This record gives sequence, C-alpha cells and structure tokens, in this order.
Amino acid sequence: MRKLALAAGVLGFALQAHAGPDPGGALRALGATPLRVGGDLIAAAGLVAASSVGLVGDGLSLLDANRITRPVLSGFASGIVRQAALGLSQGATGALEGLRAEDIERLPEPREAYLDNAPGAGRLDTVLTGLGSLQLALEDALTGPALAVLRAAGAKGPASAVSGWSRDERIRVLGPLVRESSEEAE
Repeated sequence: MRKLALAAGVLGFALQAHAGPDPGGALRALGATPLRVGGDLIAAAGLVAASSVGLVGDGLSLLDANRITRPVLSGFASGIVRQAALGLSQGATGALEGLRAEDIERLPEPREAYLDNAPGAGRLDTVLTGLGSLQLALEDALTGPALAVLRAAGAKGPASAVSGWSRDERIRVLGPLVRESSEEAE
C-alpha cells in the first residue's frame, strides 16, 4: 500500500511538472551554453590578469607616485600599467556581458578601481570575481545541457528550478542584472 501511495505521489508530481515539450527553450539553452561558458572563462582569465597587472602598477606607484617622486615622475610608469589593468578588466567583463547577453549592474569595474585607488585596494575583489567566474563556467557547462534536456522533455518545474539556481549563482558571483535591481526597488 505504501508503494502504491508513493508511486501515485511520484506520478502526480511528474504530471504536474510536465507541461509539454519546449523545443525552442531547449535549443536556446543548448545554444547559450558555449557562449556563457566562454564568457565566464574569458572573464576569469581577464580579471585575474587585470588584478595581477594592477598589483604591478601599484608596486610601481610606490616608486613613481609617492610624495617625493610625484612632482617629477607624476606616476608615469605606474599610470600606464594601471591603464593596462583597467583595459584587461573592462575587456574581460565586456566579453562576459556580451557573450552572456546580460547587463550586469557592477560591471565593468569602475575606472577608479584601477587608476585612483590606493596601492592594493580592490585587487582581492577582482581576483575573487575572476575565480568566481571560473566556478560559474563549470556550473554553466553542467546546467546548460541539463536545462536543455528538461525543457525538451517538458519538465517545466525542474527546468524552472535549475534556471533559478543558475540565476542565483550568477547573482552570487557577479551581482544582479541592471533590470533586476531596478525591479527590486519598485
């Protein structure tokens, strides 16, 4: 009797979660997966590199932008290196946003985080975002095909759960989309 009740419960859940195949949604999920993963990987490499180059610029600023040398050297070398770090960061996060087709609120990283900050300030956050993007790449590589299969099978409830989890992970690592934060304010 318990087995029959369990089977009936599972069948009821399956019927409720099954809403008919969604081949378009499955194709969109499958097609978006390599783009998302590619954007995540570019961001991971670019942000870690930007942080490293930024630290080199910070080290140089101790030499060419301190109280004594600033009037003569004006932070020339450190400024160029910091601009390169800014370019790496903004290029990587631009690729991330473009390939994911998302406008993330806190990206690209602001100019001030590279050019006007104290030595070392903000570099750990950049590295952590880069490492988080690497984790996001793995998660997107796994959830994209799973989402495609669930949508193709018409399992609307589980597909929605996977999609929601993926969205929550993106918010945890990168932050909300511009429209998500404005919707929460209303």
